[in-house]
Amino acid sequence: MKKYFFALWLFALAATTHATVLTLESRQTNLLPSAQFLEDPSGTLSFEEVRGMGERFHSWTRGGREMNFGLTSSVYWFRVPVQRIDSASPDWLLALEYAKLAQLDFYPPNEPAIHTGSNKAFSTRPYFDRFFVFPLTVTTQEEHLYIRATSRYSLTVPMTIWKPDAYREDQQRFQLMQFMYYGALVVLAMYGLVIYLALRDTRFLIYCAYIVTTGIGVFASNGFGRQLVWPDAAVFDEIAPSGFLALGAVFVVLFARKLLLLPGDRSWVSRGMQLSQSLFLAIVFLILLQIVFPVVLRPANQLLMLNSLSMGVLISVACVRAHFQKREGIRFFLAGWIALWFGISIASLRMFGWISSNGLTSYALQLSTIVEMLLMALALGDLLRIEHLAHKETQRQALATNQELLQITQTSEENLKKAIQERTAQLEASLKIEKNLREQYVRFGSMISHEFRTPLSIIQSQASLMRKEHERGLDQIPKRLEAIGSATKRLTVMFEKWLNSDAITQTMEVLEPKTIELRPWLSTLIKTSSHLLLEHAVNLDFNPHVTDVQADEYHLGIAVTNLIDNAAKYAPVDTPITIQTLHKEGFVGIAVSDKGPGIPLEIQDKVFAEFFRLAPENSIRGVGLGLSIVERIAHAHGGHVKLFSVPGQGATFYIWLPADFRKDHK
Repeated sequence: MKKYFFALWLFALAATTHATVLTLESRQTNLLPSAQFLEDPSGTLSFEEVRGMGERFHSWTRGGREMNFGLTSSVYWFRVPVQRIDSASPDWLLALEYAKLAQLDFYPPNEPAIHTGSNKAFSTRPYFDRFFVFPLTVTTQEEHLYIRATSRYSLTVPMTIWKPDAYREDQQRFQLMQFMYYGALVVLAMYGLVIYLALRDTRFLIYCAYIVTTGIGVFASNGFGRQLVWPDAAVFDEIAPSGFLALGAVFVVLFARKLLLLPGDRSWVSRGMQLSQSLFLAIVFLILLQIVFPVVLRPANQLLMLNSLSMGVLISVACVRAHFQKREGIRFFLAGWIALWFGISIASLRMFGWISSNGLTSYALQLSTIVEMLLMALALGDLLRIEHLAHKETQRQALATNQELLQITQTSEENLKKAIQERTAQLEASLKIEKNLREQYVRFGSMISHEFRTPLSIIQSQASLMRKEHERGLDQIPKRLEAIGSATKRLTVMFEKWLNSDAITQTMEVLEPKTIELRPWLSTLIKTSSHLLLEHAVNLDFNPHVTDVQADEYHLGIAVTNLIDNAAKYAPVDTPITIQTLHKEGFVGIAVSDKGPGIPLEIQDKVFAEFFRLAPENSIRGVGLGLSIVERIAHAHGGHVKLFSVPGQGATFYIWLPADFRKDHK
């Protein structure tokens, strides 16, 4: 009998929930192990009634870092016992890091209740944050915190208590990663828009629309929209995540149909994808009805998740079918879709409460979208390459056919022979023009790739340095922001130039020469290139006999900037870079010298070739296009480039331009 009562006592002891004790070393403490919950299906229980129902509260036994009850219309109450030791600070922050808690009531001990939530004014939040954060005074005695919560999305309640400084540091690191994510989305959307404007290919416009709508949906679901853009638009904030994600799903299904289905396809897969797309569009309108009928949002979210799962199956089947049909150009799309489908599945299972919530499952959709968007960009590029090759093959076959016809008709009458010869000459001229246009297109693409890669790499590296310096307590933010601003300005100048082009064939072979005063021009160019010269000083050496040059200012700026960038990359830190103006009979020269390792004599004749790099395996950024672009610009002006280098003593690159260059120069 004693053993029986002893076993019951042990069971009761194990079932007791102990208070979370905050110590001097506590910075971030998950309250889930000590928290208990109570479901109120009717939503009628008052705080006084709940406080007297201690025996009806249950502990969370499903693990994870937060309580996730899936899509539910019930009200849930939470009770959390907390206390601190004598030496610990009494001031803490209670953070509920989930933005979609429609009604949230917090009852701190011996203080007035706080009534807030995503459907209330942002000013009801006691702490300016995208999540719900409550200042809290913790005593040395065990006291209970009570929370009442509802949600029209998945009811997820993470409860963490923070030291104020620790919470701010954590949010700064998280926001840095988030804004890098949104920055990548902006770059990908601009990539799709620029290619659409150049080629008028609707696939790129659909891709751009998909990125924009999905990005806004993620932005809203993470709470940034309510915090930073529409703080007083509670109704809009309630429908924005589901509405924009559903609209993004409309575009992704349309994009998949464009890539995976053949024209005139009437199979069940095609009809199913079209039905899924229409259903997503209907869900968008259903979500908009929430403005008038709030009860429709929860079933709309459930329908969105179910349709997302069915869409995943349909597009997966379409990918497999296209693969067995040996369709070219779907490998990147297939890989991207697998990543997105995985993220959608994890998000759906989490929303229905079938899997536990943690850092991976909470942000699975966001992580999968960036991977999928990058791979879809590669898929579009691969399709353009395949279509270009097919176009060239068609041209080759057409030329071969014309040559056969020419051989057959050579024995015909003289007037017919003359007509055919004239026609052949016209075809050859057209083919030559087409070939030149294609070559210009490839060169233009290479130039964009190289010129955009440098400032984007600078922005990424400076952001990474900023994060590392922040973690180490170093304050180099002004320096990093100056470099990022310079690189951004360079991107802006290039975008304005390229977006004003009437057609992709307008390359640097069509120049606009003018008189350039070299002394102020080079001084200004060095200032705008400061992001390349963070670790180098520049020495200017102006020849008194050289004051100006006739050249296209934009393309000459590209050439000199590439030489400065090349010198800065290979020269040791804190060594100077020298820029000179020179003169020789009939030519004006600009030289850029560095104190780098130099270039061996046996490969000096190769450095101006496209994609050539001295050591491809090293960590110095670049794809081997800069010097080839410099040489091409010099030749377009009727000039030339030279290299003088002794291994171990640096290198000097010269651009020589004609002193009397004019616009009609060929």
